[in-house]
Parts: sequence; C-alpha cells; structure tokens
Amino acid sequence: MSRLMKTQGDKVIWTIVFFLSAVSLLAVYSSTGSLAYRARNGHTEYFLVKQLTLLGLGLLIIYFAHRVNYTIYSRVAQVGFLLSIPLLMYTPVFGSNYNDASRWIRLPVVNLTFQTSDIAKLAIFMYVSRQLSKKQQVITDFKKGFYPLLYR
Repeated sequence: MSRLMKTQGDKVIWTIVFFLSAVSLLAVYSSTGSLAYRARNGHTEYFLVKQLTLLGLGLLIIYFAHRVNYTIYSRVAQVGFLLSIPLLMYTPVFGSNYNDASRWIRLPVVNLTFQTSDIAKLAIFMYVSRQLSKKQQVITDFKKGFYPLLYR
C-alpha cells in the first residue's frame, strides 16, 4: 500500500484509468462469454483472461511512461512526427488489405499488424504539445501562439 501512496500524478486521472479498466473487463466478459463457450469448448473466461493480460500490460506501460522525464518526450516528438509521414505514405501502397482497405502494416518476423495512423496521432499530439510549450509567453494570443502551428 505504501507504493500506491508514493505514486505521483493526478489521483483523479489514475482513478478514472482504473475505473475504465474495470468497466472494460466487465464489457468484454459480458459480451464474449457465449462466444468463448462455443469457440473454446466451454472455456468462457478465455477472452476475459486475454483482456486482463493485455490490460495489465497496458497499465504497466502507462505507469512506466508516467515515470519518464517529460523532456525525453519532447525530443522524441520530432522524430516520431518525421517518421510517421513516410509510414502514412507507405501504408496505402504496401499495407495489408483487410475489409477492402489498406490501413495496416504487417511486421513480418512477429506477424503482428498495426495501424500507422495510430502512430501518427500520437506523434502529432506530442509534436503540437512540444511546439505549444515553446510558445508559453504568447500562448494567449491566437495569432502568435496557435496560428503558426496551422500552416507550419
């Protein structure tokens, strides 16, 4: 319990994260119980265990990302932004085709797929945050603070 008390950050946000995590477990279990029973020969908890495992991994990633110094994210923002542009151009041409849309890239060795738009969303969020933090003195003036980001 002392480790929980030493955790830094906004306790309201952490409470919301854990509440939404619990709700996701309930939603997955209630909606996939009969499907898992039919598909897994009576193992109704298959999807619940899978969701719990992925949820635990996600919460660990959130915790460790929270512990990283924010200036590192500022440096990673530019690299991520510049990397996401070629990935977005690569996807329609060479991406995997699912449901008549080429939105996914398959990683050949591990045989996993991911959407490049998710990386681009994170990169643009971090990049805009970085640019706005550099303009703290003029952030209240729309023309000097935010407008230059639109045409940059």
